[in-house]
Amino acid sequence: MKLFKIVIPTTVVVFVSALWILEKDHSTVPLYIRILISLGGALLSGILTYFLMRQDAGDVDQNANN
Repeated sequence: MKLFKIVIPTTVVVFVSALWILEKDHSTVPLYIRILISLGGALLSGILTYFLMRQDAGDVDQNANN
């Protein structure tokens, strides 16, 4: 459960920032396509964060308490 404290915020930040950048720079692309692209990026970043931070999840809470 400690790992999801990192994965979920990362996924949300990537989704929101991707949607914002696509809206700003590529406004001619239909909204549903921009949402699909943002969801794909968020899903990929969540999976990568999960596997890369899996071994460090116990250390995150210990470092935050110090």
